[in-house]
Amino acid sequence: MMPSLSLKTYGQTDSRIIRILIPVIIENGLMTLSGMVLTGYIGRLPVTDINAYGLCTRIYSIYGALIRGMAAAVLVLLAKELMKRRRHLVNHLIQECYMEILFVSVLLSVLILICSGWILSFMSRDPVLLAGGKRLLLQTVWFYPLFALIRLNASAFQAKGNTGTPMKIAVAGNIISIIFGYIWIFGIGSFDGYGISGAAMAQNLSLCVMFLLGTFLLYGKGGEYEGAFENWKMQDFSGSSKLIRMGIPAALEDSFWQFAAVMISRIILGYGQEYYASYQLGLQAEGFCDTMSAGFMTASLSLASGSSEEQNGVYLKRLRFFCRIVIMITMLFLLKLSSKVLGLLTDKPGLIRIASGYLLVMVFSQYPTHMQKISNGFIKASGRAGTTMTVNLVGLWLIRVPLVYLLGSVLNADIMMIWWAFNADLWFRFILLEIILRRQRSAAAQQMR
Repeated sequence: MMPSLSLKTYGQTDSRIIRILIPVIIENGLMTLSGMVLTGYIGRLPVTDINAYGLCTRIYSIYGALIRGMAAAVLVLLAKELMKRRRHLVNHLIQECYMEILFVSVLLSVLILICSGWILSFMSRDPVLLAGGKRLLLQTVWFYPLFALIRLNASAFQAKGNTGTPMKIAVAGNIISIIFGYIWIFGIGSFDGYGISGAAMAQNLSLCVMFLLGTFLLYGKGGEYEGAFENWKMQDFSGSSKLIRMGIPAALEDSFWQFAAVMISRIILGYGQEYYASYQLGLQAEGFCDTMSAGFMTASLSLASGSSEEQNGVYLKRLRFFCRIVIMITMLFLLKLSSKVLGLLTDKPGLIRIASGYLLVMVFSQYPTHMQKISNGFIKASGRAGTTMTVNLVGLWLIRVPLVYLLGSVLNADIMMIWWAFNADLWFRFILLEIILRRQRSAAAQQMR
């Protein structure tokens, strides 16, 4: 049962939640806006270029999912140490996290580089598309480790409740991406631009700027963790087991979706390149909805990691209240404005028509998509990252992928049925996570008695 709240508690709770939510929403909104602007640029290039960019984005997303999972574990571990006010252990933990995540990020980048041909050919057999995808991938994979360090920097800020600084860093990175993306894709004056390669160059420059800014503001003079790398120690990495125990399940959980998306992308490509291009445009337009609820996962992890069980009940109730408001906004967006947004992303009417169908169906997924971010955060903060990983594994690989394969490859059903299969998976995972969270909270309440 949720605790009753006084007006004073409402005000204090809501104030803290909003201080975390708003900057994260703005940060993710800026990143989504940047991605949509770049997609709008690319949407005016040939369909093959749109799809090559889509294939590389899918690979980048798999990599990013693994890194984000580990970064989420860093946020929880740092928040718990900061709550205990043990600065020397905080510094030591930061050193461990940088060493381990840098090692993992470089290793993954090298594996992607070595296996690039095989990975791309798994999603498509079109030789022109594969050649374009491989060329684009080779231009970006060298900068992947910077993304890992950017996410790690963001977790270090967020562990202290500072979500404003990552937002400002995102502003700088996205401005660079938008301005240089246009110049390097289309050219300016006598300069003709580089086409699709210009998008890769703009992304790389943006990552460099965001990494340098974040690192300076964290560890430079007057930074949040000034002096964290003094007395560097290479031995006694006692926090490694905790990071692995929490980070690996979280990383695998996020990556399940990305691996499933690779399978699904292959099936959608079977309908024709225009359908896959439309799907990519639809995902970008839907990014606005994800942006609106992105802060709920961060807020859940941050608040639940540094609070008592009683406080967690208060935070859970209020987070769900704010999330319902966001859900109403995203549903109205998909119903009323999505076609206009698609018109900004491409000038091809056929692609807009298909993508509009996708977004209309995804109106029905908004409630489970956003609400499960809160459930995920509270379950992970309790140290049960393996539980959410299992739920995602079951939903994606026992419901979404089999349904999509059956509908697309066996029955050759209309593409709209593929979108409804997505909804079935999302509702299943949401209901299962709700049951798990309620049992977890009930057990914790009994222990308190």
